[in-house]
Amino acid sequence: MSARREEDLKPSDAPAGDGDARAEAADGATTKALVTRARGPIITVDSRPKQPAVRTPAGFASPKQLGAFRELRTQLMNAAVSAGVGSSFTTLVVPLSAGAGGSFVARNLAAAFTLEEHRLAILIDCNIAHPTQHTALGVQMDDGGLYDYLERPHGDLQRLILPTCIPALHLIPAGHPPAIPREYLSSSAMRSAMTTLRQPDCYVFLDSQPAKTAPDARILSELADFVLLVVGYGQDTTESIAKAAALFPPTKFAGVVFNEPSA
Repeated sequence: MSARREEDLKPSDAPAGDGDARAEAADGATTKALVTRARGPIITVDSRPKQPAVRTPAGFASPKQLGAFRELRTQLMNAAVSAGVGSSFTTLVVPLSAGAGGSFVARNLAAAFTLEEHRLAILIDCNIAHPTQHTALGVQMDDGGLYDYLERPHGDLQRLILPTCIPALHLIPAGHPPAIPREYLSSSAMRSAMTTLRQPDCYVFLDSQPAKTAPDARILSELADFVLLVVGYGQDTTESIAKAAALFPPTKFAGVVFNEPSA
């Protein structure tokens, strides 16, 4: 692990990556996460696996890569202590561009929080344009998902909190696209749902559409305690990263994660 000053990061430091399709690839993927907080250092966590001992299911971090997500978990928990948030908080995971691997990061970060005894995590797939979490986590959307509930908010929210293939990790899938698009994410039903989900020793993660393609991330940031921006390694310039980071409240912006899929 090594620390680098924020001004040392240049676009040339970031090798090119192909995004979600490769970030969601099977075992052997390389994950390099760089995390920075406002006015803080960039911490490089290099989890390049040499020869994985076990096969990793598609879309999940290898045992070696898990160290990078545990590091992210530790930094978020420290930030929560400093902010006085308490034993549970909500984190919004936002890809800067399509193909950055935001869903991969959100899923594996949520799973890392369940490694602690008696802790639960709920992952909410808010990306109605490209929902992937239910497929990766082996969940059937028989009762719909988030957007079905927001369209008819008098339903039972509890029925949508579904167990996954990872113990202690639950998913609220995106559900079905609404027939008539509305501002569902800023609705009173969405705020009420987030209040209901805030339980002791339970961490909530929001998987958002890319910051470049929709205003959803900015809307969801109002419901979150922290925001993580996911950038595909080599996809964007430092200028575009800084511009995207400025979209979110400085008090909530926890850092930037550079996601590097395998070659």
